[in-house]
Amino acid sequence: RDILERTLGNHCLQRNAGWWTYELCHTRHVREFHGANKIDMVTGVSRQVVEEEHMLGHYDIDASESYPDVEEVNHVINATDSDLGPKKKNVVKSGKPAGTPPPPPDAGGNGAVFVQEYLHGDVCEDPDVTDSVVKAGGIVDGGIQRATMVRFSCGKNYELVKVSEDSTCHYVFDVTVPALCKHPLFKAPMVKTQVVKCLPID
Repeated sequence: RDILERTLGNHCLQRNAGWWTYELCHTRHVREFHGANKIDMVTGVSRQVVEEEHMLGHYDIDASESYPDVEEVNHVINATDSDLGPKKKNVVKSGKPAGTPPPPPDAGGNGAVFVQEYLHGDVCEDPDVTDSVVKAGGIVDGGIQRATMVRFSCGKNYELVKVSEDSTCHYVFDVTVPALCKHPLFKAPMVKTQVVKCLPID
């Protein structure tokens, strides 16, 4: 959490996926929106105007910061650590097996991800929400609230690299953070190499 706070702070990361642009504002919210450029007829200046927007979840400070630093390992999937052993599967605080959905194949380091849930987004109006009730933020007026799992992994750039919807109105944002590559839980295991020198036989 400290690494994310130092490096991402209150910055927002965006990814355009055609009609929708997805946005993660660290420790605030996640959303999808459609924007269009509008030209001010008086000044001639172009600016982007949000025409449609869905809040996909809000940062839950109680769920994300209520545990001590020593328990952060419980929120890391596929962590490698000398005390844990390689590639130990952990269970996130919600009680769901943290290995589902699987970490992104392009996650750097050892492939570990730190998981945070953003809950209580806009109510989902999709008629096919029965499978999402377990994952999403809560049941409201017969529908469910949108929710998002954010997975932080080691990577070359500070980037929102992938957005997917693993069930109706429950989203997964994959974010790479270069500073995580130095953390022991995210480091790739060292591979020992041996040099073999061949000499001719007389």
